[in-house]
Amino acid sequence: KDGVFCAGGDLKEFKENFQQADKSPDDVAEYSLHMGEMFEALSTLPMPVIALVEGPAMAGGFGLVCACDVVIVTEDAKFAMTEAAIGIPPAQIIPHVASRLGLPVARRMVMTAARIGSEEALTIGLADFVAKDGVEAEAKEAEIKKAVMRCAPNANAVSKEIIFASRTLQGKEIIEFAAKGFAEAIVGEEGREGIASFLEKRKPRWAEEN
Repeated sequence: KDGVFCAGGDLKEFKENFQQADKSPDDVAEYSLHMGEMFEALSTLPMPVIALVEGPAMAGGFGLVCACDVVIVTEDAKFAMTEAAIGIPPAQIIPHVASRLGLPVARRMVMTAARIGSEEALTIGLADFVAKDGVEAEAKEAEIKKAVMRCAPNANAVSKEIIFASRTLQGKEIIEFAAKGFAEAIVGEEGREGIASFLEKRKPRWAEEN
């Protein structure tokens, strides 16, 4: 809101909390671990997560954007991972940046602390849509939400599980994981209701509720 999405961590707090004589690397690692868990929790929420980005999204803010499913940015949005320029790696956001942008772009963005605008964000796949301003961004968000509401909640949740499982499972393992998700869904309440509604030429119950 008000032209700033997220400026990243507070460097004064970092200095006060992490660089004092009584702090060990283990203390700092515990903080970093919690941050990583937060980004992972956001990324793997069972429902679609939409980011509306107005103004700067820097450092950790860049990571928050990459952890979302759909990203809408305004024309004045700006992005950068500036951590390496001040001597630290953007450690916990790198997996999410790489997942969204791919390894080649992630490498360039991380190791050059590159600053980009909304159009380049769209080009590299960081942004899905560019809006003129906040009002237009909210209108696009409403449009996307309407589309999401046409989809069964559990079907979307299982789809996200399969997407994320594909990061670590390969070959027969991911095939079996996807088959299990499909089978449980099609014999479940949503699968039965969805197929019945299609054959009966009516909206499924989850769409009627919205």
